[in-house]
Amino acid sequence: MIDDKTKQKLLKELEKSGNVFLSCLKTGIDKSTYYRWRNSDKEFRKLAGQAIQRGRENNCDIAEHALMLKVKDKDMTAIKYVLGHNDQRYKSKQTSNVVIFHKKELPPVVEQITAEDVIDSFEENLRQKTLRLKEELTMFGGEIPNKPDGSPIEDYELSGYEGYIRDWQKHKKIKEI
Repeated sequence: MIDDKTKQKLLKELEKSGNVFLSCLKTGIDKSTYYRWRNSDKEFRKLAGQAIQRGRENNCDIAEHALMLKVKDKDMTAIKYVLGHNDQRYKSKQTSNVVIFHKKELPPVVEQITAEDVIDSFEENLRQKTLRLKEELTMFGGEIPNKPDGSPIEDYELSGYEGYIRDWQKHKKIKEI
């Protein structure tokens, strides 16, 4: 039976890491037990929330300390990060000019590319790649095998099974020789 001592140990671990999974692992309890306690015990829920918050604050302090050590070591990436996030003069001035319209709402004067156009183009490119891959895999009488479970490989699945198909074809050729 799990007692209040175990709950206290878990709360201390939560305060150190701010992470439920790691804290449960370190105290030897299942994550589902933590969530059961949290759902059934208001006081535990409150204390766990506070412990997680303190743990996350501690992690941020540790990360900031590590970042400042990198700055002290003259690491340019760290220096740029600190300056870019702490001083207006160094913040990126780059802005995006992307405006998303629904096709029905497009202004007639300006030609725009809609999300639907992008999706249609992506789908067409994918269809073309799939056709090329199928041609390549079936060239010279090559067969498309079934999946390991015995079901057929559909055209839209070819890229996901390409390595499997090529290995199968290679082994088939070796057996024929």
